[in-house]
Amino acid sequence: MIDLHYWTTPNGHKITIFLEETGLPYRVLPVDIGKGDQFQPEFLKIAPNNRIPAIVDHAPADGGAPLGVFESGAILLYLADKTRALIAQDLRGRTETLE
Repeated sequence: MIDLHYWTTPNGHKITIFLEETGLPYRVLPVDIGKGDQFQPEFLKIAPNNRIPAIVDHAPADGGAPLGVFESGAILLYLADKTRALIAQDLRGRTETLE
């Protein structure tokens, strides 16, 4: 299960689109940036830069403890590697995708 700390911004939408496309189970945890929720200590433990989106993966591929990831690009790359979806696995294809 992925916890998605989210607000309705373009970067937030990128993550929901990826999660929907790949079928990963997730739940949305709203972070109301208009009310300053991004500065709450609980959220800052996940995203020390106080920006959404951020995720917590409760079932990381390495089988370890839940893993927090912040910054939309890092989240998308993490999820692509986890699912092996929407990104090429070979060096040249992966580089082209990242460009």
